[in-house]
Amino acid sequence: MPFLSILDEEIEAELVLFDLDGTLLDASTRHRNLARARTETIGRLVGGRAVEEWARLSGVHRETFEVDPQGPLARAPRREDLAVASAAIYVSGHPWHEAWELAERAYEEADRLQEALYRPSLVEGAGEALRSLKEAGFKLGIATNGESTSASAMMKELGLLDLFDVVLGADSVVEAKPAPEMVLLACERVGVPPSRAIFVGDQQEDMRAGRAASVRAVVSVNNSEEAVTGLADYSPNSLADIRAAPRDQ
Repeated sequence: MPFLSILDEEIEAELVLFDLDGTLLDASTRHRNLARARTETIGRLVGGRAVEEWARLSGVHRETFEVDPQGPLARAPRREDLAVASAAIYVSGHPWHEAWELAERAYEEADRLQEALYRPSLVEGAGEALRSLKEAGFKLGIATNGESTSASAMMKELGLLDLFDVVLGADSVVEAKPAPEMVLLACERVGVPPSRAIFVGDQQEDMRAGRAASVRAVVSVNNSEEAVTGLADYSPNSLADIRAAPRDQ
């Protein structure tokens, strides 16, 4: 069985699971583009007041489209994010059931706009790390609080989808991260017990989900905040520091 080398320590494992935004993908660029797309579709379908309320509640700066990394657009699962948009449309003067329908329509149209205009980009070292781990015999997976179809589409565009044995999003489970359900389901899908899995992420919910699932180790990357690293077993500087090597070495 292959093993990981993280910070000069060897860890036996079969499955390496990754969060997506901020772990494998450049999250700030993607979130900024998504904020712009949703601003456009909500404004066109509902109007300016709804956009203002949505931006305030979602943690989006209206002029620059910068996104609060701790806010709903950056951190919430899709259904929670939709509830935020529905509330913004509701307070702008629409009945709740109509507000929800408008929010769903606006988000679906924003997804199509995002798909047409946005090109995903990997964080430094991600592509090399993924290929190295796959070549060494690890099973690879994604567990994201985004949508599974969106995650698969972005990995396909980057030419990396074939490296993954499982791709799961919040739409695949009842409870998103920090609940362990997504991590446990990923392990079940590939036939690997959590005790032989590693979970790599960049936020507290990733660390908590991995720990609640009792994985072999949780690894934090691309985030030096004590609130995150304090929950991790290992905190390498980047994905490039997560290497694979034959077990007999």
